Amino acid sequence: MSVRSRVAFATGAAGAVGAALLLSGRFEGSVVLALLLAFSIRTASLASLVDAGPILAAGALRGLRARARLAPVWALAAAAAVARAGSPELGGLRGANAVAGPALVYGPVITVAGSWLAFVAAILALITWVELGAETAGTAPGRVEPPPPVKRLDGIGVLAEAALVVSLFLGPQVVDGIDAAWWVGGMIPLAVVAWYARRLRLPDIAYLPALPASLAALGLALVLVGGAP
Repeated sequence: MSVRSRVAFATGAAGAVGAALLLSGRFEGSVVLALLLAFSIRTASLASLVDAGPILAAGALRGLRARARLAPVWALAAAAAVARAGSPELGGLRGANAVAGPALVYGPVITVAGSWLAFVAAILALITWVELGAETAGTAPGRVEPPPPVKRLDGIGVLAEAALVVSLFLGPQVVDGIDAAWWVGGMIPLAVVAWYARRLRLPDIAYLPALPASLAALGLALVLVGGAP
């Protein structure tokens, strides 16, 4: 692994630590900071493979292009959640989900519809995954796979992005069991969907950027029209 790849991997690991501290509520911060940290994890795992040989490097470059296409989707979805909560802070989002109710359930009809569109767009961004490995032929056929640490970092990135989606649209401040149920009920389905999307090799929807981006943009527009609850 080259120095550049090591730096990229370390950047992703640092992003994972920062995202965990923010999304777990141990430290307060803005939605923008949480989004940047969560988004950086999977991006850094891909960047750490650009010097890993022609097969992995080709997949990593495709993945980085996909991440670039999905960045506006995440930004628009986060903007919709911030507009609905009326606060750019993670604590403000959790407070809005606790006091006014989760964004996907409570509020003006137009606002709820916009939140759902932004939520779906974020899920599409979450489950988008580019195949990195490849089957090899010759006298010793096999499969080229990324190193285990890189695969683990990518998995952590998926969990961080799932936690971010729950924070934006579902998760309130955890005070009692009902609040915790919203988090568990949001995290488990998202993790399962992301897992099966990878196993089933779904089409790379990042290469249809108009679909998730249009959903997120329309969702933001509806939330702005509908207003906060």
